[in-house]
Amino acid sequence: MTPKRILIIEDDPGIAAALAARFRARDYATCIAGDAVVGFSQAIRQRPDLILLDINLPGGDGLSLARRLKSINQTRRIPFILITARRDDNLRAQAMALNAAGLFEKPYDAEELLAVAGHALGDTGMFRRPVPPRPDDEALGMTTRPPLKRVLVVEDDPEIATALEVRLKQAGYAVTQAADAAGGLSAAVRSRPDLVLLDITLPAGDGFILAERIRQVLPEPTPVIFITASREATCRQRAKELGAAAFLEKPYEPAELLEAVHRAVGR
Repeated sequence: MTPKRILIIEDDPGIAAALAARFRARDYATCIAGDAVVGFSQAIRQRPDLILLDINLPGGDGLSLARRLKSINQTRRIPFILITARRDDNLRAQAMALNAAGLFEKPYDAEELLAVAGHALGDTGMFRRPVPPRPDDEALGMTTRPPLKRVLVVEDDPEIATALEVRLKQAGYAVTQAADAAGGLSAAVRSRPDLVLLDITLPAGDGFILAERIRQVLPEPTPVIFITASREATCRQRAKELGAAAFLEKPYEPAELLEAVHRAVGR
C-alpha cells in the first residue's frame, strides 16, 4: 500500500528534519520545502495528504500560502496544520477561518502535534499517546478502580475556568482546560474527553461552531454542556438544536452544574 505523503513547509532545517523523522518512523512519506514558493510548487505537484505549514516563511507568508492553496481545486481539500513562533491572538481566528486542522506555537508539544496530524490523516491509532503501564492492582491486594471520566473545559475567563476545574476535580473528574476555540479543538483531539463544558463566546471562534468541529474529529459522540453570559433566546435554541446535554447561564449554581455533568456522563 502506498504510504500517505506529508509536505513540511518550514524554513528551519533542524525543525523540518525532526518533523520528517517522526513521521517517517510511522511509515509516512515526507517532503520538505524551505520557502513559500517551493512549498506551493510541491503541493501542486505531489498532492500530499497533509501539509505542515510554518507561518513565517521566506518568499511569502504562510497564511497567504494557505489561502492560495485553499483557492485551487487540486489542493483545496488537503488538510493543513499551521506552526508559528508568533504570539498573536489574531492568528487563532485566522486559522479557524481557514479551517486549519490545528495551530501550534513554537516550542510545541511534538506528541500533541502528532495526535492532531493523526486525526487529520484519519490514522488516529498511529498517533495515540502511549499509556504508561500500571501495576497489577489485584496482585497488590487493591480493588481495581475504573478510570476517571475526562472533562474538557473551554473557557476564556481564567478565574471561571479554574473554579470549574477545582469543583470537577473535587467531584472525581479528570480535567483539561483550553482558553480559546483553536486550543479547545486541539485539546479535544489530544484528551478524548467524555464531556465538554463549552463557553459560547470565545476568542478566535464561536462555541457552537467549535462544538460541531469537535464532534467531527472525535470518533465517539461526545456530550456538550454550553455555558454563557448571554440572555438571548436564540442561544438556548441553537444549543437545543445541537443536542446539548445542558445549557447554563452565568452565574450558574455549582450544584446545578455538577448535577448536569453527572447526568451527561452517566454517573
